[in-house]
Order: sequence, then C-alpha cells, then structure tokens
Amino acid sequence: MRLLEIVEILWKLHPIHYDVLRAIERYLRRYLYVPKDRIIRATNIKSPKIDKVLEYLLRLKLIEIYEGKYTGYSLTYAGLDALALHDLGLTGKITRVGPKLGVGKEADIHVAYLDDEPRIIKLYRVKPSFKQIRKYRDYALTAKNWYELVIKCAKREFYALRKLYKNNVRVPRPITMNRHIILMEYIDGTELIKARLVEPLPIFDAIVDEIVKMLKVGIVHCDLSEYNILVTADGEVCLIDFPQWVSLKHPNASEFLKKDLLQIIRYFHRKYHISLKELIEIASKKLQKAGYKIEVE
Repeated sequence: MRLLEIVEILWKLHPIHYDVLRAIERYLRRYLYVPKDRIIRATNIKSPKIDKVLEYLLRLKLIEIYEGKYTGYSLTYAGLDALALHDLGLTGKITRVGPKLGVGKEADIHVAYLDDEPRIIKLYRVKPSFKQIRKYRDYALTAKNWYELVIKCAKREFYALRKLYKNNVRVPRPITMNRHIILMEYIDGTELIKARLVEPLPIFDAIVDEIVKMLKVGIVHCDLSEYNILVTADGEVCLIDFPQWVSLKHPNASEFLKKDLLQIIRYFHRKYHISLKELIEIASKKLQKAGYKIEVE
C-alpha cells in the first residue's frame, strides 16, 4: 500500500481502532496470528463490537486474518505504518506525499511534506526476504519474525545516523523514529550515479574525507556505492542508507572498508577515466594521515 493511501486512512481511524491494532501488535512476539480471544482480553471489547472493528480493519487492509484451527489476526505493513505514523504525531501534518525515492529489499523511501516542509520518511519492509536477511546480518539473528526485524533495522540505522550527524559526518539529519519508520532531513541532491560532474576529483576527495570521518566515529558503511551518495548543487556530498553498517571493532570491518573504497574508486575510474593509481593514492594518503592502514589494490 502506498504511503499516500496510509496517510488518508489515518483520518478514518478512531481510538478504538488503534486499541485493537496495539493489542495485536503486543502479541506478535508470541503469535504469528493473534487469537481473537487474546485481542478481546487485551482490549476488553466484546462481541459483536470487536467483530465490527476487526472487519473494518480488514477492509482497510491494516490487518490480515487466519482461519484454521483457530481464528487469528496479524498486522500488515499498512497496519504497522498506521500505528507508527499516528504515534509520530503525523496525522494531519503530512500535507503532501512526493515521489518514492527508492524501493529495495529492506525499505521504501518517500519524500513527504510536513506542514509544507520536505522530509524523508523511510519505512523498513523486510518481510519477503526475512530468511535471506537473517543469513548475512549478525544483528538479525535475534529477530524472531518480520515485525521484530524491521524495528531492529530502523533502530540500528537511526542510532548510526545520530552518531554520525553529531560528529559532523555529512548524512541526513535524523529527526525522529517510531517502530520501523525513520523521519529525517531532506537533502536536495542527485545520486552520484546520475550526476554529471564537471570536476570529479574534488567530489572523490570529499567522499573519502567523509569515509575517514566515519572511521573516526567508529562506523563502516559496508554498502557504499554510487547509488547511496548524494551530490548537491554546491558540490557537497551526503552519504545515505546505513542498514548494513558495522562497528570498526567488527572482525571483518577492514574488509568491508576496503570493499567500500574499491567500489567508489572503480566507479570514478570507469565513468571519468581517472587512473586507478591516482585514485588509490589519494584514498591511501588520506587514510594513512588519519592513522588507518588499509591496503587498497
């Protein structure tokens, strides 16, 4: 369901609907589908009123039903979205929803206007690839289901953004978060992959500088590429998308850092025909000057 549809649905919900949604959410750590009697016990809403509320939420696609050995209900992503947006206090504040900036295996990213000011809303969505993500993310191993994982992902990225922003690394300013949603500053920039740089070397310099600043904070991006670096009209760079970051203390941090650097070096070599030797020398000198010895080949 699109963000604009969720925003419109918020106007159709009343406290009793949120009570039921929260009751279902409360038991998601124990049940794939929450038994109806648990929802009744948690909300103290008896039949036939509870049936009408559940039917209404089903029509809005905020919950889904299981009818097997018992009747149970689970949140959909739309239901989790509604809870998070409501608790962020955004009902009535989102005046316009702009284009979707990205859709990946982990999150949807939108431009939304809050009281006519552009902001980025990032909604984590990993349900279809839950098993795959658990295979290659250490932090995902403790998540029992998609619900726990999306919240864990959002918390990790928000933590990294706050730490980086506080230490003057060029990332979007994190404003707030709730559950699986991060609200952050909108950066008016172009993805590096789409940019046509007249003078590419100063931009490459700036990117390496930000990587060094991240290292001083103790963070390695782990997925840095031409797709998650923004370049503004003023020639500033901004690093985005931190779901895979690791601490510099991680046993594979050096390898991840080397991979990030090589990805950017090879991109500038391919697109702008700058010699690999020159790019590697620039990166290596900056790292050595900051006290980091990484052999980039």
